[in-house]
Amino acid sequence: MQPQSEAPAGVGEELRSDARHVGTNAVNRLHSEVDARKGTAASQAKSVSSAIDRAAGDLGDSAPDWLKSAFRQGAQQVQRFADALEQKDSRQLVDEVSDFARNSPGTFLAACAAAGFAAARLAKAGAEGSTGSAPAQGSSPYRSSFESTFGQSGMQPETTTAPGEFA
Repeated sequence: MQPQSEAPAGVGEELRSDARHVGTNAVNRLHSEVDARKGTAASQAKSVSSAIDRAAGDLGDSAPDWLKSAFRQGAQQVQRFADALEQKDSRQLVDEVSDFARNSPGTFLAACAAAGFAAARLAKAGAEGSTGSAPAQGSSPYRSSFESTFGQSGMQPETTTAPGEFA
């Protein structure tokens, strides 16, 4: 029989080992999901690159050269991103993003903000397109959800549980 002082240490080590195992499995599953879906993302990025390049060509002679150049450079960057998605696995991509964030934190944060803004605009446009009409002036799709949760005053509604019960 083990002394009582050794049992908790063994349980703690076993829990740490299990946690590491679960974490490793989760990371491996995430990487396999990303690798399975990156082909679709690469083809969409190539499509965006082509659209940006066409837009640069459609600007016409009256557009400033710097604007055309910016569009073309943007198209090239998106094309390089698509190529990297196709050629590298998810672990290599994560390492490169981590290195970039470490070496250029300001640029990385600006890129994340721009990507978040673009994603929000796309999500909003998709939501408006699926309902067939835009929300009414001054209304918010989140307002009714907020009011149903917290009431119109913003305070939590009364609960109907008896004392000692859990909600």
